[in-house]
Amino acid sequence: MAGEISFAAPPFVPLCRRAGEGRCPAVRRFFEQMALEGSCPEADPEGRTRRICAETGLLLPGSALLPLERLFDDFGRYDREGQLRQLGLAAGELKSLTDELGAQLANRCKSYALLGLSAGTAVLVLVL
Repeated sequence: MAGEISFAAPPFVPLCRRAGEGRCPAVRRFFEQMALEGSCPEADPEGRTRRICAETGLLLPGSALLPLERLFDDFGRYDREGQLRQLGLAAGELKSLTDELGAQLANRCKSYALLGLSAGTAVLVLVL
């Protein structure tokens, strides 16, 4: 999106359509719905991201939804440089959240592996 905004500065609707191309079905539906609502001038942008996530079945943790809401609900209210800053801010927040969740996932996997090993040992003791 940053490249598109930097060089072509497309309006919101075509930008959403391009962002959804080649994505998984839930993400594609999200961006298609964003484009559809963006094409209606009478649609209220406030709460649009949260509402579309619910409608399309895109399940995101609240901490991931907040930067996206700031980005998409306010899209078009800033000039090109302001929009690029908003995009960079959202990308940075989502990257740090991804890193945090990745660390938690590694710890969970270790816990589940240990739990599986313990359960297997218990079954072996019972069988013997």
